[in-house]
Amino acid sequence: MSGSGAALQAPTSDGAGTLAPMVTKFLRRPLKSDRRAPAPPRPAPPVRRPRSYYLVAGVALDQELERLRALPVFADGPLATRRPALKVRRARKRPNRLGFAVPAEFRLSVTAYPGIRPGDIQETLIHELVHLHVGRAAEPHAWHGRTFKRALAAAMREAHGIAIHPPSSTRHGAYADAIERARV
Repeated sequence: MSGSGAALQAPTSDGAGTLAPMVTKFLRRPLKSDRRAPAPPRPAPPVRRPRSYYLVAGVALDQELERLRALPVFADGPLATRRPALKVRRARKRPNRLGFAVPAEFRLSVTAYPGIRPGDIQETLIHELVHLHVGRAAEPHAWHGRTFKRALAAAMREAHGIAIHPPSSTRHGAYADAIERARV
């Protein structure tokens, strides 16, 4: 075993096969500390969708999203400078989950279903935008706690002139009913 590469030579088995390829592969692999962290995923380019994709219960959600982003309640957060990705899911019946937000990916999704009212989709859209604005608060009930409820109440007041006592639960409907009453 002379030469500079002798220490890196892999042992071979007794004729039943060779271990050299497996050992060599192991020896060539860099140590975990030498590996670079993987690059963060690039955001997908915005998808161009037909206008009808965003139309739910007579509300053009893409236009409503832009109007809501300009509200003073969102002025000091990420919504003021970036437009979140919006996906409209379509369901055959009323789902349990009317929408969701993913703050880490800056995207939100709302669900259209048969019989949905304009107030329902507007409440859901504002609710999810508030999640993107507030994120996970460092308080009890991190997603729907005091900070979230205060921001939601302010957004409803600024967007629709709705000033109701914030509901104690986070169940959908209290703001939607008030929006529907205000429309009449």
